[in-house]
Amino acid sequence: MANVLVLPKNTKGRDFVVGDIHGAYSVLKKALKQARFDPEKDRLISVGDLVDRGQQSPQCLDFLGQPWFYAVRGNHEDVFLKLCKPDGSYDAETIRRNQYNGNGMGWILKQPQETLSAIHAAFSALPMAIEVPSDCGTVGFVHAEVPAGMDWKTFKENIEKDDKPTVVSALWSRDRVEGNDSSGVQGIDRLFSGHTVQNEGARCLGNCYYVDTGAIFRLMKGIGKAPDLFLTVADICADRRDFPGAPENKDYKKVILKRTEKNAQFRKQNPRP
Repeated sequence: MANVLVLPKNTKGRDFVVGDIHGAYSVLKKALKQARFDPEKDRLISVGDLVDRGQQSPQCLDFLGQPWFYAVRGNHEDVFLKLCKPDGSYDAETIRRNQYNGNGMGWILKQPQETLSAIHAAFSALPMAIEVPSDCGTVGFVHAEVPAGMDWKTFKENIEKDDKPTVVSALWSRDRVEGNDSSGVQGIDRLFSGHTVQNEGARCLGNCYYVDTGAIFRLMKGIGKAPDLFLTVADICADRRDFPGAPENKDYKKVILKRTEKNAQFRKQNPRP
């Protein structure tokens, strides 16, 4: 698969984005039910980090095998590909070290080799970025960040060329979000990312939307100890007012399903056949 996947416009239903899952697939299933997700019409696009920390991590294969599910490669998928071989073999001591240093890869030690081999093949096919046209413009998806000052076209070109600094930024960077950089990314209308947990709800800086809201940590710590952490599943054309732009905003505690009034009016005037 190419490093940048361009999907056709969804003319049948809705497109959703989901933040970092990290093995919390029971939570994702509940969120999709709440969103009335229709697998016959709707699509779900993940910003990566499908595995680690959560014991349901192997269920990533179930989702990656669905025609309505798409994902970009996250840093945790990238680490998996470096630690596990294509045949599913690995060095157990290295995996244990990655479990103890916070990466949460201990689930690997419990899986049969054939399962790990299948996950390796699935992760190897994941693109670094996804682009999709929509009613709210062209929408992009990357796990971490587009380098500061780089436009979307250049980013895609660099990703396709495996330019190392750009790839590292796509998988690991937190510069924009930690620096509260609202300059945005030119050449794209919206850009969804994960990687950096937002403790008070999905966040918007310029045209960059950060949707990792710490679902797995809510499960690990317990709901009572992590009331502001949850899984974000959002319509990619949701009203930007549902994404607080300031870290002190604590009002966002819901699954985002709303579309902009303009978009709703467009659909009313232009019903699908």
